[in-house]
Amino acid sequence: MENLRDKVLLVVSQNYASFVKDQVESIAPYFRRVYVLAVTRPVAEISNFLPIHSLKPFRQKVKINLSELPENVTVITTPLYYLPFSFWYKKVGEQHLRAVRKAIKKNDISFDIIHCHFTYSSGYVGKRLKEEFRVPLIVTAHGFDVYDLPFRNAFWQKKVAATLKSANRIITVSKNNVECIRRIGVETAVDLIPNGYQKKLFYPLGKIKSRRTLQLPESGKVIVSVGNLIAVKGHKYLVEAVSGLQKQHKDLFCYIIGSGGCRKQLEAQISRLGLGEKVILVGALRHDEINTWLGAADMFVLPSLKEGNPTVLFESLACGCPFISAHVGGVSEIIDDEKLGYLFHPGNVKDMEVALGKALTRHWDKEYIIEKSQAYSWECIAVEIVKSYGAVLESC
Repeated sequence: MENLRDKVLLVVSQNYASFVKDQVESIAPYFRRVYVLAVTRPVAEISNFLPIHSLKPFRQKVKINLSELPENVTVITTPLYYLPFSFWYKKVGEQHLRAVRKAIKKNDISFDIIHCHFTYSSGYVGKRLKEEFRVPLIVTAHGFDVYDLPFRNAFWQKKVAATLKSANRIITVSKNNVECIRRIGVETAVDLIPNGYQKKLFYPLGKIKSRRTLQLPESGKVIVSVGNLIAVKGHKYLVEAVSGLQKQHKDLFCYIIGSGGCRKQLEAQISRLGLGEKVILVGALRHDEINTWLGAADMFVLPSLKEGNPTVLFESLACGCPFISAHVGGVSEIIDDEKLGYLFHPGNVKDMEVALGKALTRHWDKEYIIEKSQAYSWECIAVEIVKSYGAVLESC
């Protein structure tokens, strides 16, 4: 690791928030300097004034978090202008490359290694930068960019495979993702490194105190779910499951945190099922506000149809909150013990009801859950990521 102390890392990413921010700041102490070129989408700012819920998750205040930035980390935004249509998205890679080149030139950035988060469009940009600057490249394939995008059609499979083949090393977060990478013919070395959580943000809190802080009912059972309100996150199945559980659990409340294009549909579903006082759409919150909600919860529920390795999984466990989840992505690699949570088939409401019913009547060992989370702090995960950097630099 010592050989990184005089190195400069260039990170190209679709954002600087949540797990990207956490990871960068956990590895920053190993480098002399880290530059982050993070995408912004100025068009999304109109959702500050108009009720366009699909754009709210892409606003700069959501995608860029500069709080408590380490002295050796510089974040530079690279604005991209495009509409959310397939035709435009295929062209985003070239626009992103131009924005990154402009930022590198304007800020006179020199670097020794490139790390790109997501295969497209950041990974594509990294591929081109590697060719131009002749420095090694690491690409992290997180989720949809490897389990979904390359299987949409031949264009995307070729694009994603070419990016991953150009990398000196690939990092990904689940065994399922590794299988997807191999299925598209990529033989590049892959390091399986899960996401993590920030110890300073996620830690156990008293349930009653947390509920008083949030003005939630002090008695009764509380489910919390966090995620963008988009179809693949499966919130409509969670709402239906909560409805089905009301007869046996009249004191059950569900709080869904996030924003996105499905909000109106979820509001209509909640109203139709008469759950207006039982299922609450909280809206988007800052990352540092989530811990209190996890402290108030009896369990976290992830109803997603697809996932990579959700960061909120580790954050929940760190708070001692059992994790009830669809059997997707790398979740089962972590929730491999029923003392940590239960799994159900994605999109299967009855199966979710059974899992939630078991969870609602079980006594959970909070200390056991917290102990199991310790291996996933960003400090621990950073050590593994730095090993990947070292392996790449030694081989070049």
